[in-house]
Amino acid sequence: MSEKKEALVPELDELLHKFTELLTGEATPERVEMVKVWCLYTTMAKAMPPLILHWGSEPEHQAARNQIREIIEQIKQWNQAKNQTQ
Repeated sequence: MSEKKEALVPELDELLHKFTELLTGEATPERVEMVKVWCLYTTMAKAMPPLILHWGSEPEHQAARNQIREIIEQIKQWNQAKNQTQ
């Protein structure tokens, strides 16, 4: 039985929800999770590029790397669509 963990900083969850809404046009639970992945991955890539390059070059991480790329591309598409309707 999995218990839902309490957020360490609940206000950050609220901020992430609003950020997702402003970035993609809506803040569904799936989009919030995708934005979390995008934020974390891009932050790590900027802070430690060699780590990300090494991780992404490992054969066992190819599927995950491709999934992250798809998430990033989807977020870009949602953002572009949102910006075009404004």
